[in-house]
Amino acid sequence: MKRDKLRKMILAAIFIALIILLAFTPMLGYIKIGALSITTVIIPVVIGAIVLGPGYGALLGFIFGMTSFLQCFMGDAFGAALVGISPFRTFITCIVPRVLVGIVPGLLYRLIMKRPTNSRSVAVFVSALAGALTNTVFFLGFLGLLFGKTEPIQNLFSVFGVNSLVALLIAMAGVNAIAEAVATAIIAPPVYFALQPHKKVVGVDLGASGTKIVMMQGSKLLKTTLKQPEETLEEALNRFGTEGAECITVTGVGAASLPDTLAGKKVVKVDEFASLYRGALITAKRLNMIVASVGTGTAFVRITPFGAWHLGGSGVGGGMLQGMSEKLFGSFDPKALQALAAEGKAENCDLLLKDVTEGQISNLTPETTVANLQKAGTADDASLARGVYTLIFQSIGVMAAFCTKAHLTRTIFVCGTILDSQPIAKEMLDGIAKLHKVKFVIPENAAFITAIGSTRQVQS
Repeated sequence: MKRDKLRKMILAAIFIALIILLAFTPMLGYIKIGALSITTVIIPVVIGAIVLGPGYGALLGFIFGMTSFLQCFMGDAFGAALVGISPFRTFITCIVPRVLVGIVPGLLYRLIMKRPTNSRSVAVFVSALAGALTNTVFFLGFLGLLFGKTEPIQNLFSVFGVNSLVALLIAMAGVNAIAEAVATAIIAPPVYFALQPHKKVVGVDLGASGTKIVMMQGSKLLKTTLKQPEETLEEALNRFGTEGAECITVTGVGAASLPDTLAGKKVVKVDEFASLYRGALITAKRLNMIVASVGTGTAFVRITPFGAWHLGGSGVGGGMLQGMSEKLFGSFDPKALQALAAEGKAENCDLLLKDVTEGQISNLTPETTVANLQKAGTADDASLARGVYTLIFQSIGVMAAFCTKAHLTRTIFVCGTILDSQPIAKEMLDGIAKLHKVKFVIPENAAFITAIGSTRQVQS
């Protein structure tokens, strides 16, 4: 906690220095266009408010306002004219809108991010845009309210070719708002993410089919492991090694019952859906896709640039594979089952299109499955094992493909423990991809996506 406070103080000092540097560097902080002054000083204020919060934002806004007020004594003709009328009203006009510039984006960002599945990039962009518009609207509003009938404002009527205060403020806002908002909204997001600390964090996903553990540093995956059945979670973490980690983030079905510390580290409990969403974004680096999370069952999630939501789910998944394997073959050993299935033939277990008709119907090939496991009664074990895989992965793939058709995307990101070291899954999904014109993306560490995503709760 002390280190976090120190980091914020150091960043605040850097932002203050940058504000002062920009403000008193000609043609950088205040770009003069006739009688108008467009400011770039707003950018560090807005970024600081989003990174550090509205409290620090108010301080940065006050510094910004003071530099604006001092400009009135340093050759700014329009500002000097306002000071000549009323130094106090000029001070209020310079300070209050700029303090709000530091408060509004800081509050708005945190309000948007209260829903954990909202996009952080969009939250930063919207908050930065709001900060820039706050500066324009409130500065011009105070200018009109406190100086609307004075000579400096009346002189601007001829400059902008208008004959009323409202028309003048709209004309001035048009120039200010566009320039400041575009610059701030474009620059803020990349600077914000560059400033985020890259802590080492251990992430744990407590699933019904197994517990996955990762160590992340920012978006970099350092190492992974699976908890062994005979281990406690504490033992698995000690074996894994948590040295240097800031904390342990935990998500999944058993997270709520865990203690506040594990392996000597603070435990942060994270929403499972938000962890899945963030893990998919980190790994896939895509903002428009369907996520099929294949665990004991399967969940389908829609991801957009603006956030994510749950589409639905299915009981088809790893639990079904395990149950059918134990019933049909007496045990469940994923590697052995996959090796057995690799020797089987689909036509020995499933009813295919070529079994019921000749040639090709529409875009269906002769090898298209018509009925899963229809020939199971006479199938050899290898073909039966292949038929079980076909049933599970074709069902998941088809449901995911149907999701894409309703949601304006063709990309399906598939993750989950069942996919770990399962090349047969890719083979099945490739067939669905060709049939439905979609793209399946299976990441290298498919089993660890939710654990990876959980760490983002404390990474930024």
